[in-house]
Amino acid sequence: MIGKEKSLTGIVVATLTPYEQDGRVDYGLAREHVAWLVEAGISVVAPVGTTGEFLYLSEEEKAALVRAAVAGAGGRARVIAGIWARDPAEVRRLGRAAADAGADAVYLTTPIYYPHSDDSLYRWYANARAATPLPLLCYNIPQYARNELSVSLVERLVAGGIVEGIKDSTGKEERLMALLAAVGKRTLVYGASDSFALRSRHLGAHGFVSALANIYPRAFLRIWQRDASAQAAIDRIRAAVKGYGGIAGLKHLLARRGFPFGDTRLPFSELSPAGRTELDRILADLGELD
Repeated sequence: MIGKEKSLTGIVVATLTPYEQDGRVDYGLAREHVAWLVEAGISVVAPVGTTGEFLYLSEEEKAALVRAAVAGAGGRARVIAGIWARDPAEVRRLGRAAADAGADAVYLTTPIYYPHSDDSLYRWYANARAATPLPLLCYNIPQYARNELSVSLVERLVAGGIVEGIKDSTGKEERLMALLAAVGKRTLVYGASDSFALRSRHLGAHGFVSALANIYPRAFLRIWQRDASAQAAIDRIRAAVKGYGGIAGLKHLLARRGFPFGDTRLPFSELSPAGRTELDRILADLGELD
């Protein structure tokens, strides 16, 4: 059990995926970005998740992005590898590939589209658990994935030795408190959704998984030290990103930091000119954030 192992606590960066002009994944830039995050003080990265556009990556791309993250971390930071796929056999292969690449743990969201019972979801995670020697974290994001991990199911998964942590992306205070009360003394509980970072810290989460930390790692490290002014600045940027392009907005901001991650993949939209203008205006207004 990883329990509350210090090396997997704190700010976790859910890394973006860079593309070259022809649409291929730019693994070299992915590696460089992780190295930059580590130099900034980040100790855990999580490639191939929602922020990393995992739904539109091939099996080979997912595995290669994990290898790039491990190389960029260079033993100085931990890597929690995303292993989601529609096919349970691919989930197993990705779990084994993550271990072979040198990742430290894996994380897996629920199946998508069709609704499933708690028993079915238990089997989904047991399938992954059987295939990899790495600690497995479950990932709850029902607003995107259709299925929600109930607190009682998380308790079953922890008690059964299936999962050794949970990332909860609902951004709901009552949900995080319930998870901490149910399993927080036995396993890792991460908050997520960037406007919820400081509150997650105050509630006692063991870590926080962030998208905007791709761009502003030091600001999130300050938030984890309970800096309310850093959270207020992040809230302004997050609101603009959500209103103008989502992941495309994140990539625009990251390009401003010297990492041209390119466009998103279809069916995501490109960032509009109005979105670029608004994001740039907010950055100019905020001044030096990181």
